[in-house]
Amino acid sequence: MMSIQRRCLRFRASIGAALGVLLVLAPAAAAQDAKAYRDEAAQAAAATRYVDALAAYARAIAAAPDDTAAYAARGQLFVVLGHNDLAARDYARVVKLKPDDAGSQGNLCWTLAQVNHDLDGALAACNEAIRLEPTNYDAFGKRGYVQLRRGNHAEAEKDFTRALELNSASPNEMFGLGLAMIHAGRAQQGRDIIASATLDSAGLVDEWASRGFGLRGEIRPGKAVTTAAQPIATVQDYRLFANLETESYVSLAIASRCGRMAPPAKAADWGRAAMENSLVSWSGECRFGLIHG
Repeated sequence: MMSIQRRCLRFRASIGAALGVLLVLAPAAAAQDAKAYRDEAAQAAAATRYVDALAAYARAIAAAPDDTAAYAARGQLFVVLGHNDLAARDYARVVKLKPDDAGSQGNLCWTLAQVNHDLDGALAACNEAIRLEPTNYDAFGKRGYVQLRRGNHAEAEKDFTRALELNSASPNEMFGLGLAMIHAGRAQQGRDIIASATLDSAGLVDEWASRGFGLRGEIRPGKAVTTAAQPIATVQDYRLFANLETESYVSLAIASRCGRMAPPAKAADWGRAAMENSLVSWSGECRFGLIHG
């Protein structure tokens, strides 16, 4: 009888040891899979196969949901593709998992401000980025932009001034400082600074126009301000993700359209071609878990 009990105890011990090994190996295997998917996504993005890249990032996140690297990398890709709202969702996930990541705090601040969403949260993220890296001129520049969005022109001027103290050769922050001065009532001084900023950086005018501000300080209409309690992204928003090859999967949030099509010869014809050729379906291949799922 005692021999049977001892055998049972040894069996339980061996099972426990095996389970312990599995518990150790499982996270390591998941992390390895996640890295492989991230590498696949990076290669696909470099080859302009953006749908494939997003699908690979989704697999990386599914393999290791708490791995911040995939969220951060996908956020960067969303910024490149012009989807700052989706980028903000990814950066928010990063800072929740890793609040001491100053770069992601700054990126969260920036992307929220770009889409006029949760400007209080944007300011808090920039504040945290500056607390973590008090000599990072870029964080001050981003907070200056948030202050412009919030209409706090005196605070924006302080932030842009501090950014230029840390990095005087920064036309972007010079442009922002000029805008802050214009709105603070020193129009000529602000316009002179903007003129200096654009002397060798003509592209700044278009960049700041896309951010909602004109060359002479005019505020351009953009997305309505939304709060943290409102959704930052919905399936009603128009979106286009595509592989820039001979044939592409296309995902459009409008009317839940999703399908496969040949890219048009001209980039300007993408919108029309997508609407004419996309199929009415919302498949797993096209949604990548971006909005729901």
